[in-house]
Amino acid sequence: MLEMNELGKRIKKLRIEKGMTILELADNKMSKGMLSMIENGRANPSMESLKFIARQLGCDPQYLLGNPTPDELKSLLKKLEEAFDKNNDEQIINLTQNIFEQQFPISLESARILDISGRVIIKTDQNRGKKLIDWAITIYERLSLYSHCLAAKVYEVEYLAKNGKYHAALIMLRSVKKEYEEKAIVIDLFVDIEANFVEMVLLFGIGEYKSGKDKLNQLIEISKRKMVFYKMDNIFRIAAFQALLHNNEKDFSYFIKKSEQFAIFSDNNRSLAFTLLLQSHYYNQIPKDYEQALFYLNKYAILMNGNLGNDFYYLERGKALLGKKQVDEALKEFEKFEMPNTNSYPLELCILYTADAYRAYCLLQLGKVEEALIFAKRAADNIDSLPETPYHNYIKNTLELVNKNLPK
Repeated sequence: MLEMNELGKRIKKLRIEKGMTILELADNKMSKGMLSMIENGRANPSMESLKFIARQLGCDPQYLLGNPTPDELKSLLKKLEEAFDKNNDEQIINLTQNIFEQQFPISLESARILDISGRVIIKTDQNRGKKLIDWAITIYERLSLYSHCLAAKVYEVEYLAKNGKYHAALIMLRSVKKEYEEKAIVIDLFVDIEANFVEMVLLFGIGEYKSGKDKLNQLIEISKRKMVFYKMDNIFRIAAFQALLHNNEKDFSYFIKKSEQFAIFSDNNRSLAFTLLLQSHYYNQIPKDYEQALFYLNKYAILMNGNLGNDFYYLERGKALLGKKQVDEALKEFEKFEMPNTNSYPLELCILYTADAYRAYCLLQLGKVEEALIFAKRAADNIDSLPETPYHNYIKNTLELVNKNLPK
């Protein structure tokens, strides 16, 4: 609630805008002296007086208190949800820039507004974002909306994992799942899938491949049994990647086909694009068929209509050109590569961190050993905390090769 001085200023400002005198505002219900004291911050109106003043000024009492009205909340939430669906973070930040200064009633609209703004702000300011999400969770709990609580907590878990704290994130996730599953009669199926999906990613992230694969199979089974296809594009892609990681070409072919079919069925070009990138990665890594890798990268470029991004495409294209012994051309592609600022899965990070190692190898081939060492060391430092994969071996071998070629 506003302090007396701020409340009085707001009443006085609105009265003047309406062209009313204090006497006109007071009418015969309040004394001019009391109203003057309220406007000057020397007295606080009772709730009955506040309602009377609001009626006279033609506004909602919540407006005078500095709280958003129910209609304002609904309007703001609609705008936020539309922006959130379009991944328009800038618009969400602009719409909620004064959110910490506002008082929110205990309502679903309030909680959703805080939740959405928190999910966006946490990307650039983890503490402020977490405060907003926790504020939303407090309201959800007051309303006994435990599925909403779990969904918000899962989002916090993902950002804990983004900082490389996979073990801590897994412990937190299991704790909140247990807490809200005990409180709720039933957890929303979509929230349950989301929580189990994040748990699967974290298990792979700490190298618990068997447990991760069990969770993966569980997710596929739930989706089939319930006929719910939420997250299936991601699930199939991770299944395909796991098969590739363990040289199981039969499973890779099966899951990549499923991923492709789902992307086409859902008319999701973004999912289909990821599938094409994964296939180019497969041909670069396993059969070393660089022409076929370039074939899928060209399909990706056509599908994306030139919006190539700056990460996986350039990494895989550089690898294919390097495989064809076109070192200068490969180096140009690696120089275009940039690490994404989005939340990447641990095993995706393993692939992405090899970009510096491949760049180092190109520089080494061109006789730029000192420069090669910078990138080889950076790759080794970045991948050190991630679970052991074949990508570690490539980075380690590249660093050793560069060190061997350093001038004595």
